[in-house]
Amino acid sequence: MTNVFTLSVDMLGSETKLNDILKGLNQSLLRNLNYKFQLYGSEKAIKKKIEKYKKLINVVEIIDCDSYISMEDKPSDVFKSKKTSSMSLAIKSVSENKSDAVLSFGNTGALMSLSLLNIKTLNGIKRPAIASIWPNMKGESVVLDLGANTKLDSRYLIENSILGASLASILFKIDNPSIGLLNVGVEDNKGRDEIKLASDQLKELSQKYTLNYHGYVEGNDISIGRTNVVVTDGFTGNISLKTAEGTAKLFLSHLEDAFRSSILSKMGYFLSSLAMRSVRDRLDPRVHNCGILMGLTSLVVKCHGQSEYRGVSYAADIIYSLLENNVNKKISDYVSEMHDKLTK
Repeated sequence: MTNVFTLSVDMLGSETKLNDILKGLNQSLLRNLNYKFQLYGSEKAIKKKIEKYKKLINVVEIIDCDSYISMEDKPSDVFKSKKTSSMSLAIKSVSENKSDAVLSFGNTGALMSLSLLNIKTLNGIKRPAIASIWPNMKGESVVLDLGANTKLDSRYLIENSILGASLASILFKIDNPSIGLLNVGVEDNKGRDEIKLASDQLKELSQKYTLNYHGYVEGNDISIGRTNVVVTDGFTGNISLKTAEGTAKLFLSHLEDAFRSSILSKMGYFLSSLAMRSVRDRLDPRVHNCGILMGLTSLVVKCHGQSEYRGVSYAADIIYSLLENNVNKKISDYVSEMHDKLTK
């Protein structure tokens, strides 16, 4: 019997348009027929927009919300003042086993805080991290943390290494994925003390257990695909993410301008349109814009606050695939096994 998965969606508190969310969910539903959705937002607005998505109407439950968490709200203030917000209720649905995963486009700090309040962390994990799948010259890699925890701490870097390795092992079907620690250079004497300490500990773990620590990697190594997993703190990771997004937009913009510059270039684009569309889709940050909150017992996914329908659809597809393959349980088993080894 095929499982039916329910995704709770926080519809408010971001600049993502309501129609983009509905269109993206509808497109994902066409590929993933055993999907259901709980939509937390304005019932009136949702009902008005959803009418044209006939398939989607039949698999949604609309939960009317009287408040939302804005991008300006402080995470520390939302616990008491925003208990009935769309984000709070969507997360609560998962914690009460009324849905299987959460998708939000809103305030990252609030999403992190509310998730920690309502959902347990995995055994041995103190702080979750945001992980994303990045395209590179060799395929794809897992990069984390992208903004969940801005504090630089050797323990968190080691936790992130284990979380990243578990995700890469399952998604990429690699027995022992390589791990790189993002630094200002690859030499042993480079970097801050916290990074050096984490590196020394990861080397020790690699000698004792099946942890494949490559060593330091630099920013350009992420795109090269030097390692299967790239680990950093949330502050550095978020800057890296925004820089990569900006660079991708710049490249795609220049490419588009070049093909429009003359009749010959337009003909060249026409002849290579399929290949160029593939390049655009692979690099377009509007599509590959979701981050997974790693380290929680339930699946929580954060999308960009200005997502378009393709990004929503991609995120919903990723979530369905993770649920279908029971990835969170596999990650839990992997992390628990590593934690048991480390505490012996």
